[in-house]
Amino acid sequence: MYRNKEENQNFLCWKKAAILILGLMLMSSLVAAAGDRFEQKLERVENLTSDGKVMINNISGDIKIFVWKEGKVKIEAVKRAEAKDEAQAKKAMEAVEIQIKAEPGLLVVKTQYPENKGFFGKDSSVSVDYTLWIPDRASVEARSISGDILIREAGGQVIANTVSGDVEISGGKKSVEAKAVSGDIRVEKIEDDAQLSSVSGDIYATGIKGSVEAEAVSGSIHLKDISQAKSVSAKSVSGSIDYRGDVMSDGRYQFNSHSGNVVLVLPASSSFELEAGAFSGTVKTEFPIEIIGEISDKQIKGKVGKGGAYIVAKTFSGRVEIRKA
Repeated sequence: MYRNKEENQNFLCWKKAAILILGLMLMSSLVAAAGDRFEQKLERVENLTSDGKVMINNISGDIKIFVWKEGKVKIEAVKRAEAKDEAQAKKAMEAVEIQIKAEPGLLVVKTQYPENKGFFGKDSSVSVDYTLWIPDRASVEARSISGDILIREAGGQVIANTVSGDVEISGGKKSVEAKAVSGDIRVEKIEDDAQLSSVSGDIYATGIKGSVEAEAVSGSIHLKDISQAKSVSAKSVSGSIDYRGDVMSDGRYQFNSHSGNVVLVLPASSSFELEAGAFSGTVKTEFPIEIIGEISDKQIKGKVGKGGAYIVAKTFSGRVEIRKA
């Protein structure tokens, strides 16, 4: 996934742009905590085809999305404002709009802040938490600047991006794409492909049936029970990589870390071809290997059992270990 480096850079630019909008609000939260807090709730239901799409964009606040059997979307939003007094809190809240636009096959929910970045002053802030129930075959695209994203049992494709917050996705029927700049990513029980990326956070993927691509800059990657994936790629710059589970006979698995360990825990009966290396670390394996070429404690290339699955496990300044489960 290093080919997505430019995309990650664009994501970081988005973060910097967002800070221009949110800086005063976020830094003022300690001051506002001593003042008044004003809360407002919104509930709304919109029609949507069972295989339609929901797009939600938030600035500050969490997003939670669940499914139901209805051909509708239920939206619950809680808008919170904090300020030095009630009048200022109400004024700040009224300036933030929840925009809902319904089209055939598409529903768009957006939090709109005033264009004047200095509107809130130094002692007020506004956030919006969303909870949505969507049709069980609908796809989802959820984006947030500062807040967590939780999506469960979505029947369509899922895209979830946040700058400062965690992403948790479980039970998806279609492909999943999850990105975070500062936060962890947890994905489990996905029946299709998963593309995962975090700049400053860990990645956890369990029970993925499709191909998996995971990239972390300053975080670790943990992959478990993804034995049905024919293609697995995990790359971390300054974190470790941990893979636990079976490998498919025709699968390809690539694990690369610059300054972290790569640890693979495989069933004792596994057969695979292995290319493992550590520039300034060590390579160890509990499996008997039919060596191809020279062997050293820095590099191993060979075949285990009947071969089949192709595994590349490399690190620059860490260690590589291939263990028996």
